[in-house]
Amino acid sequence: MKSVGRKREDVESSGLFELRLKYFKNDNGRDNTGVCCSGRSDSVTGKCIGTCKTRFRVCLKHYQAKIDTTSQCTFGDVMTPVLGENTINMTSQSQQIGFVNPIQFPFDFAWPKCKRVKMEELGLATKVQPC
Repeated sequence: MKSVGRKREDVESSGLFELRLKYFKNDNGRDNTGVCCSGRSDSVTGKCIGTCKTRFRVCLKHYQAKIDTTSQCTFGDVMTPVLGENTINMTSQSQQIGFVNPIQFPFDFAWPKCKRVKMEELGLATKVQPC
């Protein structure tokens, strides 16, 4: 009886996860902690005076039922430059220096069934000159 052997074949995988940013609106002019970006608010209405300088942090990580913001981003971490102020329409913007839209996360492994994307808006403080 003759034994039939199988040839071992190596399999490789790779891909690209893309996240396209389209539109962002921050009507209240507050940063990601809830504070007015300008540091000033109207004493009557409480509405923030001034605008934020908006950028984003995108963290792509393995699935977690509850997101742990202190753990590492498994598949990648991207911080954008400042993209605008309180309202940003990224569908009409041309590419900015240091920012490519869609944000890309290349990978060279078998993609897991579940993943988690965490995106934070990071409003930066802006100085407002008194009138």
